[in-house]
Amino acid sequence: MEVPYNLISTIYPKKGEIIDAFDKYSEYIVKVVAPIDLTKALFQYAENFFEAAHIITEFILRAEHPDISKLDTYFFAIAFMYRHCIEVGLKAIGFQYIEDEGERKNFIKNTRHNLFDILQVIESKGVLIRPDKEIEWLKKYFEDLTNIDRESDSFRYPFHIVRELDEWGLGENFTIKRIFTEQTHIDLLKFANKFEAAFEIIKKWYLKNTDGAVEWKKLEPVFIETGGYYYEQSVVGYQYRRQDFYPYTKAYLETANYLKWYMKNRTDYGDNECKNRLFLPMCYLYRNCVELGLKTIWFEEIGENLKTKCKLMLDKKHSIEGMWRKLKPYVLEYSKGTNEPEYIDVIEDYCIQVHKLDNDANKFRYPMTNNMQVYFSQNKRFDFIKTGDFFEALNNILDGIDSEFNYINEVRAEIEAEYLAEMMYEQDNY
Repeated sequence: MEVPYNLISTIYPKKGEIIDAFDKYSEYIVKVVAPIDLTKALFQYAENFFEAAHIITEFILRAEHPDISKLDTYFFAIAFMYRHCIEVGLKAIGFQYIEDEGERKNFIKNTRHNLFDILQVIESKGVLIRPDKEIEWLKKYFEDLTNIDRESDSFRYPFHIVRELDEWGLGENFTIKRIFTEQTHIDLLKFANKFEAAFEIIKKWYLKNTDGAVEWKKLEPVFIETGGYYYEQSVVGYQYRRQDFYPYTKAYLETANYLKWYMKNRTDYGDNECKNRLFLPMCYLYRNCVELGLKTIWFEEIGENLKTKCKLMLDKKHSIEGMWRKLKPYVLEYSKGTNEPEYIDVIEDYCIQVHKLDNDANKFRYPMTNNMQVYFSQNKRFDFIKTGDFFEALNNILDGIDSEFNYINEVRAEIEAEYLAEMMYEQDNY
C-alpha cells in the first residue's frame, strides 16, 4: 500500500455531526461485539492492540525514507499500545484461573496496571505452565519496566502530578515529575522487539501452547536500551519545556490517523476483518489525544498559577466534558469581537458526545469496568471513517484553539516587554 505523505488533515467540526452515526450500506461499518466471556474478550483486546502497535512500528521503521520526527513522537503511542497489550493479555491469563466475580474484582483492584504485580498474582495461583527461564525473563523485564511506568500513564502524559499536604497538613502542594528528565536516544527496534517477545510468551501461555518461545532468548530483560542505528532511534526528553504536550498530541493524533487510513485501504482491498480488529485501538488513540489537547490549552496557555492548574487536572482526571467546561469561559473571552461564539457551541457538542461515549478513558481499551460491568452490553455498529473523522476534527480544532491562545499570549508578552522597556528608559533618562 502507498503510504500517505502527510497524516495531518484540515477537517474541523461541523454542526449536526454524530460520532456514532452510520449508513447501513457503508462498506466501512465495524461491529463491536458485546462480550460473553470476559477472558476471551480480554485476550482479543490484547491481540488488537498488539496488531495496532506492530503496524505503526513497522510503518515508521520500514519506510523508504524514515521521518525522524515520527520516530521521536510516535514512540509514545507505540509504547502505550505495546504495554497495554501485555497488560490485558496477562489479565486474560489471570481470568482463566480466577473465575469468581468477586475474586476477579480484587485481582483487578489490587494489581491495577502493574505488570509485575499481575504476574506475581498469577504465579501465586500455581498456574505457571511456561518454562522457568521464560518466567524469569518476564519478571526481570517487568520489574525494570515498572520503574518507569507503574500505572500505564508514562506514555500517555508528559508528566505526573503529585499532590501532597503541606507541612502543617492543611494546604496542598503539587509537584511536577517528568518521565524523561534528560535527552535519551532509545533503540526503538530493541524496544519494540522486547514487547513482541513478551507477548509471544503470553500468547503461548494463554493458548496453552507448550512450545517454547524463542524471541526473548536474544534480548536483555531491560526495558529501555539506548543507541542503535540512527534511523531506528527515538530521541525523547528534550531540554526545552515550552511544549511538554506537543510530542504526545502529535503521536496520538497521527497514529490514529494512520490506523484509519490503513483500515480504509485494507477494506478497499477486500479485507473485511482488519477494521474490526483495529477500530478500538484507533478510537483510544483519538480519545486520548482529545484529553491531551484540552490539557495542553489549560496547562500551557491559561494564565493560572501552577497549583490551580494541577488541582484541576487531578480533579477532572479523564473527564472531557469537565475539562471543556472549565476552558469554555477562557475560549469565549478570547473570541470576543469575532463570529466564533456560535461555533464554540459546535465544539462543545463534540466534546460532550466524546465524553458520553467514553467518560473514563477506559471504554476503548478494556471490555469491562473494574466492577466487571461490560462497556458494550449489546452489539454496536460504527462507521469507522465517520467516527474517526469526528475525533480527528475535534482534535484539529483543539490544536487550533491552542495555537490561537499561544499567538495572543506571545503578542501580549511582546507588548508588555516593550512597555516595561519604555518605562525603564524614561526612568533612566528622567
